[in-house]
Amino acid sequence: MNILLNYKTTILIFILAFSGCSGSRLRIGNSVTLCCPGSYENYDEYRVELVDVPIFLRDYVVDEFDRAFQELGLDRNDQSSDLVVTIAYEHVNLNPEQQDINPFVRPESITEELNYIAVIDISMRETTTGNQVWGGTISRMHFVTPGEYMHEDRARAAFLYTFRDLLNNYPIMD
Repeated sequence: MNILLNYKTTILIFILAFSGCSGSRLRIGNSVTLCCPGSYENYDEYRVELVDVPIFLRDYVVDEFDRAFQELGLDRNDQSSDLVVTIAYEHVNLNPEQQDINPFVRPESITEELNYIAVIDISMRETTTGNQVWGGTISRMHFVTPGEYMHEDRARAAFLYTFRDLLNNYPIMD
């Protein structure tokens, strides 16, 4: 188990070190994990499902994903859709001694820096068949010092930029 976790962590660190954008933006790495087995010309509407996404991230992660995906010509429809988009959060601690520390609940007694990777997997599956037709992942390494808090404005812009970059590989059918 520890070997698998260390192997996964090493791969994620390597991917993050060589991906992302340049400039003053927050760096969020991204990669497509599945592309193009679907009938993309038949997809017009989608709905979103969230899995384990922290409450404080939900609104703007979904808002920025919606904005980027709608720029490709798809419409969100939570009642009737061609695609189900699942956005799932995974938290990977980089320090084994910090496995039980939740970085989103920071009691004043925590005086150490927390080191972790935030991973968001995005998968799309057809509503009628359940077949997965597209997938991608975004991730960012975090080094959080005591008393630090989430900078929503910077994070919101970084999510939009990253979703646009990731969805650049989504097949658009005219």
